[in-house]
Amino acid sequence: MVLDVKNLSVGLGTKDNQKLILNQVNFSVKRGETVAIVGESGCGKSMTALTVMGLLPEPVVSLVSGEILLQGKNLTNLSQKEMNKVRGKDVAMIFQEPMTTLNPSFTIGNQLGEIFKIHSNLNSEEIRKKCIEMLTKVKIPDPEAKLKVYPHQLSGGMRQRVVIAMALACNPKVIIADEPTTALDVTIQAQILDLLVELQTQFNTTVILITHDLGVVAETCQRAIVMYAGQVVEEGSVEELFEHPQHPYTKGLMDSIPRLGDARGKLHVIKGSVPDMDAMPQGCRFNPRCEVATDICRKEAPELEITSDGRRVRCWHKL
Repeated sequence: MVLDVKNLSVGLGTKDNQKLILNQVNFSVKRGETVAIVGESGCGKSMTALTVMGLLPEPVVSLVSGEILLQGKNLTNLSQKEMNKVRGKDVAMIFQEPMTTLNPSFTIGNQLGEIFKIHSNLNSEEIRKKCIEMLTKVKIPDPEAKLKVYPHQLSGGMRQRVVIAMALACNPKVIIADEPTTALDVTIQAQILDLLVELQTQFNTTVILITHDLGVVAETCQRAIVMYAGQVVEEGSVEELFEHPQHPYTKGLMDSIPRLGDARGKLHVIKGSVPDMDAMPQGCRFNPRCEVATDICRKEAPELEITSDGRRVRCWHKL
């Protein structure tokens, strides 16, 4: 495994009054694999990504327990100075809004070149050539000229290509893409996703794709991790999850997908909303919204168990 996340818990607030945003999150990813983390807004997807990247806004949000192993190296034991050497070189992140990712005061060449200045021993001319090479790889036209422009002079799609080039610059082992196409229109979304898949294959990089778009998951990922209220509730291959979801929450997500030729009329919705941290339900966290919940679901929290087909499911009544 290239990345192992073990018993990861993250808390909001002081130690005396701390509420868990993430509670015992576990998952692993292999080299060259594309894995999705899916779920509603507020389920902990982005917080998981920020924790892996060492970007938690401490001391307001902090790591409570757990390990993040990148090829055996525990990232949670590193200082910020040590983490700066890992971030960008070994693990990189693509954020959902490129205009806030890029600094409006610096040219594209300055910002892309900074990656090589920090993580390589290249001279100025070699860095310029590497920048042109990376912009060419992400299919930006006239890459030499684009080095001199500022982010506001590029379209949203072009800016996101620059962010992808920055993420891939040092050929990291893992790239975390947090809703990388949310701010783009549909046609540009498709282009960016195709580009990401193409480059992932070319560089043999592991991609963790954070999204709520199940159509994107079906097209680009081999495996999916479903999160709810700060916990992993189901994990399996994309094919298994789409054809036979075993957790009621996963089934609710799948049933909510609009399908061509479906004569159901109204779209299926999951009643209620993700629980607030201050009012987390007893037992299974999904039980107030679950259509198959029983007394045990309201009293005892289920463990994340491995099923007979190798999936992991957190439910007393697996479907």
